[in-house]
Amino acid sequence: MFTPERMHQINVIVFETEVDSVAKAIVRMGIMHLVQLDESESWAENLKGYEAGKMREKIDGLITRVSAIMKRLGIRKLSLEARDEALMDTTLADLGEMDREISLIEGSVEELTGRRNEYEVRMERMQGILNEVSPLAVVGLSPGKAPYTFLEIRYGQVKPENLEYIREKIAPLAALALPLTQRNDRMVVLIIGLKTDRLKFKRILREAMFEEIEMPEEATKEPGIVTGELEKKIEAIKVKIAEVDGRIAELKERKAAEVTEHFRSLQMAHLLLKVKSFLKKTRKTYIFSGWVPSDKKGIVQNEIRRAARGRAIIEIIPPEEISGVKAGKVKVPVMLRHPGFFRPFEMLVSSYGLPEYTFIDPTFFVAISFLIMFGMMFGDIGHGSILAGLGWLLGFRKKDGGSATQVVGKLGFYCGLSSIVFGFLFGSIFGLEELIPHLWMKPMHNVMYFFRVAIYFGITLISIGIIFNIINAVRARDFKATMFDHAGIVSAIIYWGGIGAVSIFLSQKSFPLKLIIYAIGIPVLALFLREPISALVQRRRMVFEKGVTTYMMETVVEVMEIITGYLGNTVSFIRVAAFSLAHVGLFIAVFSLVDMVKGKSGGVIYSALILIVGNAVIIALEGLVVTIQAIRLEYYEFFGKFFTGGGEAYKPIGIGSKPDRAE
Repeated sequence: MFTPERMHQINVIVFETEVDSVAKAIVRMGIMHLVQLDESESWAENLKGYEAGKMREKIDGLITRVSAIMKRLGIRKLSLEARDEALMDTTLADLGEMDREISLIEGSVEELTGRRNEYEVRMERMQGILNEVSPLAVVGLSPGKAPYTFLEIRYGQVKPENLEYIREKIAPLAALALPLTQRNDRMVVLIIGLKTDRLKFKRILREAMFEEIEMPEEATKEPGIVTGELEKKIEAIKVKIAEVDGRIAELKERKAAEVTEHFRSLQMAHLLLKVKSFLKKTRKTYIFSGWVPSDKKGIVQNEIRRAARGRAIIEIIPPEEISGVKAGKVKVPVMLRHPGFFRPFEMLVSSYGLPEYTFIDPTFFVAISFLIMFGMMFGDIGHGSILAGLGWLLGFRKKDGGSATQVVGKLGFYCGLSSIVFGFLFGSIFGLEELIPHLWMKPMHNVMYFFRVAIYFGITLISIGIIFNIINAVRARDFKATMFDHAGIVSAIIYWGGIGAVSIFLSQKSFPLKLIIYAIGIPVLALFLREPISALVQRRRMVFEKGVTTYMMETVVEVMEIITGYLGNTVSFIRVAAFSLAHVGLFIAVFSLVDMVKGKSGGVIYSALILIVGNAVIIALEGLVVTIQAIRLEYYEFFGKFFTGGGEAYKPIGIGSKPDRAE
């Protein structure tokens, strides 16, 4: 639980005749995380890979075509399952037959979708004409050339603010600017005036950036006739589109099973080729390598040996015995495996990064600390119950708990339970603090005490992060990082010494001079002497690459960064108490609004609305803010002490393969 799942490397040599059956066994198991040998072993660089020939190109092309058919027909893609093992024996002849069947379906789909697109284009054109003509129908003017020899008529669109400019300029003239309709950010306008003023019109409209609308040939009739005909044509096209949609739905119903079967067969063939792409060829054999969880190594070994009919050489090696792993050239894949309760918190950890294989997995501590911080900042029985209810609906209603929505739902459910617990501790139900007695304290009545609790909680979490960093450095056999890292033993002594000194000083006891000397002064001196001490312990020559003066200046800056950094990290946890107080403050604002309106006409209704809307806003806004703040404290103040990330995720290849998790 506190480190990634233990892994073993499996190296396999099989005869060429057994490659297909071994590849199928690997796909069937879905356990092996395969690796490219030439990336980790220099001797494998000159070995050839598996020759897929035309099959890879054929499979990729067919997958693209089938995917396009599924998209056009709205057929949902499903992942491969254990029952799909029967699809493993796809041959080139099968692909040829599949190609012919897919071509027939493609022809039908393209004919129908092409016809539908043609109808849609025609309808859009008709709708465009209708949009241009309908404003003229309102004023009864013909969209064709005006029959009035003495009138100048302009029809177009202009920005609303420029319409006022046109009206202002044509005011002295015998003219009219008539707005007809609004289209997005433009106003469709009809300008009517005398032909004797057409030059003035032209200048005014140009200055107002007037865009004239040209009528299509179909719109040269009387507007009433045109709009009526267009509406009939549009309705007729809609009927034809509906007919095509019906034929597409019928085609989908007839061919969905066949298309899905083809797609799953191609997926399986692609998966087998993916496995074979990791193989390296010698004269008569193939070699491949991968990683498996330690508790599955026996299963994998037996399955490969059975598939190869005993004609396989299998080597299983723990990572600590691999020279590339020791040298840091080969990364062991990381799998986080926890009981089902911790799954949502794995998401929080992996969003930041994966730990290195030998480093601490912080998921357990993230789960506990995150829920404590969330509950402290959002402690209310009523709001927690609503949050838990929503989380349960999203996270536990379906059997499959792997989707992102369900994981987030479970996280919300656990956070809601934490809010309920702290609601009882604070004695708060929908902000009402007089209904039940508090089991711990009232935040607004114990502000300074609450701040101290938040600070000491932060000190505890930061200290755990420091301890994790020291453990990681020890496991990596890095003496310098163990002792002198920003979260090493020396920095830890300075931090804890500083905390002790401040605590003693604030308790109004005598100034802890000895503590400052031994717990702060001597460790700071050790930081200045870290290079000589490291050289002595590691039995190497002492080297100051940039000179002694630069080394001393860098150490001064580093000491200042350690002190100010830890101070900032610790003070950051005040936000846990501050947001809890803000949560209470929002309730006070809501209840104040209720008091203002309840004595007035309709006060009962307004009071109820304010309470409902106010609580909804607090749940949505405060819930989001509190989540962000809790994550921020985890990432910056806790993870920042020890978590470097850089781990490579365990990605097994196979049918429905997922990192195995304990539920």
